[in-house]
Order: sequence, then C-alpha cells, then structure tokens
Amino acid sequence: MKNRRRLVTGAAVTAAVIGLAITGITVTAQAAPAQPAAASQNSASARQWANERLVEEFYADVLDAHHGDHATRYLTPTMAWHGGTVGTVAGANNVAALMTAVVAAIPDLHATQEDIVAQGDDVVVRVVVTGTQTGAILGVPATGRAVRWDATDWYQLTNGKISNEWAAEDWSAFLYYTGTYKAPWIP
Repeated sequence: MKNRRRLVTGAAVTAAVIGLAITGITVTAQAAPAQPAAASQNSASARQWANERLVEEFYADVLDAHHGDHATRYLTPTMAWHGGTVGTVAGANNVAALMTAVVAAIPDLHATQEDIVAQGDDVVVRVVVTGTQTGAILGVPATGRAVRWDATDWYQLTNGKISNEWAAEDWSAFLYYTGTYKAPWIP
C-alpha cells in the first residue's frame, strides 16, 4: 500500500482534549466505570481492525492474486454488489462470478490501495486499478490495451463478512483506455 490513512476516533478525541488544554480550557470527565467503557472501545476497535483486514484480504486474494472464485469466502450468502450504472449483482455466487469475469478479462489486474478507512462495520477503500484488458468485459471486446482507473469502494460487513459493496469505479477512464469512448473534453 502506498499511502494509508485511517480513521482513529480515540486519537481524534485525544488531540481535541490536548488542543483545549493548550488554549486554557479545562476539560473534565464524568466518572464512569472505566473497565466496561474501555472494554467496549477495545471491542469496537478490534472489530474495525478485523473488518479492515478482511477487506484487504479480499483485495489481495480475489483481485491481486486473480482468484475470483475465492470471493465467496469473504461474502455473506445474500451479498449485493452495487455498481451504479453497471447495475446490482445479488448473491455471493453471482458476485464471485462477476469477480472471476473481471480477473479473467484483465489477468494482470492490480488494485493499489491508496487509502483505507474503517468505522464500525463499514470499510471504505480508495484504489487505483491497472492491468491489460485481454478479454471481453461489460460488453467491451478484448482490446489488448493497458487500462487504469480510480475507484472508491464502500464495504458493509455483517458478522465478519462483506454483505454489501458500493463500487464507484471510473468507468469513463476504463472506456477511454480501451478506446471505446473518449469524452469530448479529453484532449
């Protein structure tokens, strides 16, 4: 991973308290049972970390290692992939078939994670996808051309598995690199 930014609420709260202390504002805390709150925060942090790891493993195994058929290992049976204008694919087996089609059409596909942010059961990843389109995909015949596009994917997890993905892929870039479509404003 090139750059990695994480949402860490504990650090943000600490920074805010330190900032208030520097400006002379007194911060008081209400007495609360230390153990349950700490346990609850540790539990939430552990879940966020586990969710983030699962999404990273999904990228590494399914996309970068080109094992589209492994997708069901990471998905709930009723998982839904929401692809905007591309449509929605429902069911773990159907999503695995989609992933298999993608890595078959772009056999050297690599998704470079630029950022990953986790909060609760949501994980958002910003990636740059590169590869060579050697097979037909989404109605675009094989071109043999190098492709590159940016994507921001939002994952929702349920019981440690991906239950929804909202994929915001830059399909205009994909179409541009395949020679299928060139927007009028591109030189």
